[in-house]
Amino acid sequence: MSTLVIVGAGPGLGLSLAEKFGKKDFNVALIARNQDRLDTLQASLTDMNIKSAGFSADVTNEQQIADAFTQVRETFGQIDVLVYNAGVIAPVSAAETTADIANQHMQVNIIGGISSAQQVIPEMIERKQGTIFFTGGGASELTVTPILTTLSIGKSGLRSYAHCLHDELQDQGVYVGMLSIAGVIEEGTYFSADNIADEYLDMYEKQDVAERFYVDESEDSDAVLKDTYTSEGQA
Repeated sequence: MSTLVIVGAGPGLGLSLAEKFGKKDFNVALIARNQDRLDTLQASLTDMNIKSAGFSADVTNEQQIADAFTQVRETFGQIDVLVYNAGVIAPVSAAETTADIANQHMQVNIIGGISSAQQVIPEMIERKQGTIFFTGGGASELTVTPILTTLSIGKSGLRSYAHCLHDELQDQGVYVGMLSIAGVIEEGTYFSADNIADEYLDMYEKQDVAERFYVDESEDSDAVLKDTYTSEGQA
């Protein structure tokens, strides 16, 4: 069986990704900070007859990430697909963004993604096979979203890294892709976690582009993001 690793696993998109790939005969390794949450996710996947395991690690701690990936290999063997799904989504305006806040958020939004990718890149190059995915922020990457300044900075940087990796590794048998979600993940909508997970699975099967934008053409994504984070304070 193949193995999927989800860094930043949670009950929304993370669980849907685990279910979609698990039903395609993937073992699923879940990485997140909260062990109780990991145990709950694993129990849900067990009920679906999907083999999984949770590994606690803080993405801002490179040693913890390295240790978690070592445990994944000890449990499941080689890693075939990595999805970096961690991110800090916080309503912070440009004027309120201090260097300290930016640094804290960048550790999750960019540095954790690089640390995670480095755990699998050498072995994927060696066997000339493997897939690395990053979850992007859609509108926050390419347009001005002042209420989400640190997310915009982070996802823009992660997008650049993903494209650089794609261009560098595509001739070495390693596929790197980014799915940029231009909206707020919410069940019962176009942006439901299951719909987005289906898009990821399609990208994995086709491996034809460096990036896809998941956009509801009937909505103004900038306005939706602004309204959501201004009225609720957070997602």
